[in-house]
Amino acid sequence: MVDSGGLWTPPEDELGEALQTAQVLIEEGRADEAGPYQQRVIELARERAGDRPDHYEAKHLMAATQYELAGSLNASGRHEEALAALHEAQLGYTELSDAGVLDATSFLADVRARRAMTQAHRGHGATAVLEMDGAVIAYGQLVGGEDSLHHQPDFARVLAMNALIMRRYGDPDLAVASADAAVQLFLQLADRINSSPQSLSYARYLCSATGVSADIHAAESRLDLALEADEIALNTADTLADSESNTDLRTLVAALTRKGRHLSTVGRVLEGENCLRTAFATDPEAAQRVVDELDRGLPPSLTTALETAEIKLGPFEQFYRLMALSQPAPGMTLATVSGRTDPESAAVRAAELAELVRPLLAHDVDTALTLGLEAHYLFAISSERESHRMRYETSTYAPVWARVLLDISAAYHAGGQPEMALDLAGWCAEVATALIPFANSNGEVAELAGNCYRHHGDLLAATGDLLASQHAHEAAAQLQH
Repeated sequence: MVDSGGLWTPPEDELGEALQTAQVLIEEGRADEAGPYQQRVIELARERAGDRPDHYEAKHLMAATQYELAGSLNASGRHEEALAALHEAQLGYTELSDAGVLDATSFLADVRARRAMTQAHRGHGATAVLEMDGAVIAYGQLVGGEDSLHHQPDFARVLAMNALIMRRYGDPDLAVASADAAVQLFLQLADRINSSPQSLSYARYLCSATGVSADIHAAESRLDLALEADEIALNTADTLADSESNTDLRTLVAALTRKGRHLSTVGRVLEGENCLRTAFATDPEAAQRVVDELDRGLPPSLTTALETAEIKLGPFEQFYRLMALSQPAPGMTLATVSGRTDPESAAVRAAELAELVRPLLAHDVDTALTLGLEAHYLFAISSERESHRMRYETSTYAPVWARVLLDISAAYHAGGQPEMALDLAGWCAEVATALIPFANSNGEVAELAGNCYRHHGDLLAATGDLLASQHAHEAAAQLQH
């Protein structure tokens, strides 16, 4: 969805033709074929900009097309290249914003959201959750502003994307809240969306949101709500399938599969079998993927993990303070981790969660990982928001953050999830850098920072990135002097 922001009108020449072709392919669900046309748009726009630093129309077109190119690269499985394209888009939008020619808030939020999806594709789920958190918060502020109506459809889109990521890497309670909010907003805006040029793209996000909603409501035995979501998904996917896109056909198969499973669960066995039979006859591979996903189940919610921790470890003093995180903070809606509490309290609650992780790893790894991730998310949000505690009490909170990252990264690696382990190890190395000013006067901190760098280096080496691994081990060695 290349939006000009009012800066330019699509030209009627080769550049315009390439741009239009790419957008048509994306709208038809064939984003993987759009890349060459987008590359040509960027090349031609760069030629037009030439040496003119004030050619803002061309610069905006380049940034917008880099953003779209990232989506095409993701559709082709080229996620590292997609991240590079998103970096270029972010630089372009930031330059336009700094020049005062564009309010880039929504554009930069979109870059974060697409980067979150890219990181999720790579298995870097912790980074994905935090990137998407920032995008949702930004759009939440936009829909609360003067131009609220303009941003509502994209707020629904970002909520749907957030739901997908939270379902896999976060709290299912947050995922279903985000999914249900997205579905409700899409339905409220149906007339506007159906008349927009991006109607098919929004419909695909609606299907994503209903899928998450149905999965989680069904897992929590709220089968009436699951079937309501299934019905919306199936109607929408059936319309999308008219596009003759393989992607949209798979979306229809997924909706049929989910509905078939849920109908069988409520005792409507014949209807359920009919849905499943149609799904497997249409695309057995796509249907089986949904079945496998449903069979894997969901990670524990924060509430469930805390209750389990109390059973495994016995009563602990911070239980009720941590349980309060399952309710939104004042003035917030609970669809993201940052909605749990204010940035100052986030660091304190994160430290309290972190205390439970190491003892729990010996008893219940899944519960420990849930609490460890939640601690990491709260530390990261408190740090990004530049809370007083994370800025001026670094020596208190950063070591706790580093230890919990080390512990859960190692646990993910031992559990056969190397991508998530590497993601967390990267965060661990970043926190280690924040510890360096305290390392000279505190041997324990120096050892902890060194362990962070070494762990990151070991995991980098396992991926074949030997140069980055060497740099990490050199950083660890310097702390020993």
